[in-house]
Amino acid sequence: MSKKKILAMVFALTAIILMPSVTRAFSVKSGSSVFNPSDQIIEGNLYAAGSTITIEGQVTGDVICAAQTVNISAKVDGDVICAAQTINISGEVLGNVRVAANFINLSGTVGRNMNAFGSSVILSDQAKVGWDLLLAGVQTEMRGKIDGNLHGSAKNLLVAGHVGKNVDVRIDTNLDKKDQGTLEITATGSVAGDVIYTGINEAKLVKEKVSGRIIHNLPESSTNKMFLAFMWGRIYAIFSALLVGLVLLSLWRKKIITLTDKMQTRIGANIGYGAIMMFAPPIAALILCFTFIGIPLGLIVTALWLMAIFVGRVVFGIMVGRFILKKMAAKQTPKLLLEMTIGVVLCSVVFSLPILGPLGAMVGTWWVLGAIWLHYQKK
Repeated sequence: MSKKKILAMVFALTAIILMPSVTRAFSVKSGSSVFNPSDQIIEGNLYAAGSTITIEGQVTGDVICAAQTVNISAKVDGDVICAAQTINISGEVLGNVRVAANFINLSGTVGRNMNAFGSSVILSDQAKVGWDLLLAGVQTEMRGKIDGNLHGSAKNLLVAGHVGKNVDVRIDTNLDKKDQGTLEITATGSVAGDVIYTGINEAKLVKEKVSGRIIHNLPESSTNKMFLAFMWGRIYAIFSALLVGLVLLSLWRKKIITLTDKMQTRIGANIGYGAIMMFAPPIAALILCFTFIGIPLGLIVTALWLMAIFVGRVVFGIMVGRFILKKMAAKQTPKLLLEMTIGVVLCSVVFSLPILGPLGAMVGTWWVLGAIWLHYQKK
């Protein structure tokens, strides 16, 4: 991933992968490069993780992926749900497209809704969205056709295509800076409904190109901004955890199953050893840094410790999801991806609560670290 980090993974992103469909037929692919040639049809869902993912052959279900670069030029009968640094979609998606990346480029068609969140979001003049487009980005351009509504937020939004219903957007502003965002509807653009926007600057538009009302709202108070920032932060945290969980299940599925099973036994011992594992590494890293020659090793230990804490929360969420679904549907075959999604989302919500949240997150992390320690000690 780029140092810029995926921006604005903001949204009803709980809705992004809150309940991905789980079917009997599916394919799981991982590696530095994942390639599906044009003459190969994947029946059911495709779950993929890697550096570069290229899909040229048809997928009859959903595409759920995480990578650095994603290229989809095929027909996808279901949804596309992906996170990456760069996402290019030039094929035909019959369902929804829900993506988060630094750079998002759509030159194909989307049968239903598109949710796009990134630094740069561009819909070319060949792009078409059958229902609504929800976006959040910095530099955004819509040159294609949207049959439904265009809504979301952006720093700069250019509309040079056709919007079949309303445009309802927030143009990002910073009252302390002169560089404010802009909304522009060009002579080649058109809006069949209303244009409602929130921002400091007046929109640049040709009034004849807007069939409905034009409503300009000033930005909200700083209190509302803080609340929105908090909400987006929680949604980003949920999505980040789901992304990490997807990679864990793709690469270490059996090990995750074994570990989460063991977590449900010897609970007290797991938490106790986990508490030791929680505090021992930073103390060791601090001692190493005082020796001067041990500074590099101390930094490595610190990085691994921080990574273990974050991954530990995700694994704890997987365990919770598996426990819940096992109680709800004991006779059904486990659906690990669904269990992970439910558990991670639930734990992320609980961990955001005051007092109870931080305490629960700490105990959950201890629980996982202790289970890992005891599991490998026996080996």
